[in-house]
Amino acid sequence: MFYDLCTVQKKKLNSNWKKSIFSFLIVCVLLFSCGAKANNDMTTVSINSSRIASNIGESSTAVDQADVSSIDAIVKALYESITFREEKRPNLERLRSLFTPKAPFIRITQGAVNKMDLDSFLSSFRERIKTGTMKSFYEGEISRKTHAFESIAQVFTTYNKGINTKDPKSMVRGINSIQLFHDGQRWWISSILWQDETEGNPIPQKYLR
Repeated sequence: MFYDLCTVQKKKLNSNWKKSIFSFLIVCVLLFSCGAKANNDMTTVSINSSRIASNIGESSTAVDQADVSSIDAIVKALYESITFREEKRPNLERLRSLFTPKAPFIRITQGAVNKMDLDSFLSSFRERIKTGTMKSFYEGEISRKTHAFESIAQVFTTYNKGINTKDPKSMVRGINSIQLFHDGQRWWISSILWQDETEGNPIPQKYLR
């Protein structure tokens, strides 16, 4: 009787051991499958992110990496590229290289909102030069307020600008509101809005220092 019980018990143990081994193998297969799927998913995400980053700058325009290496550099390049003296020309291709291809350019006035994209802004600027209405242009920075978090930034940059004049007294002040982001390789301007100062709407002191 004791022998039979031991034999039965042994058979049960062998059966349980075989079941345990089989269960363990199933778990291993499932874990391996999940791990492989996770790796594939991570690879897909990485590839898609790369595509998104590369699609931002689908342009033949060459870019000076020094211009887009920091917020300070890209704002400086923005003002430099659009300013030109009489008998000279603005560097509009340099200006183009600072922006995403579809960046909106929005001018706010007292009674209207003038919306353009990058191409239409550049076309309008070139046309004014071609017709002779703009023989020279100056726009320089007076002060700046920057708010940034990780890879995004908002810049309020106060300007002084003049068309066909060197006299600071005849120039106009205003504020450029610039939105930027860093894609892991460089800074981009994704949009720009601006509004000139008027007698009835002066620039607050906090944006002049």
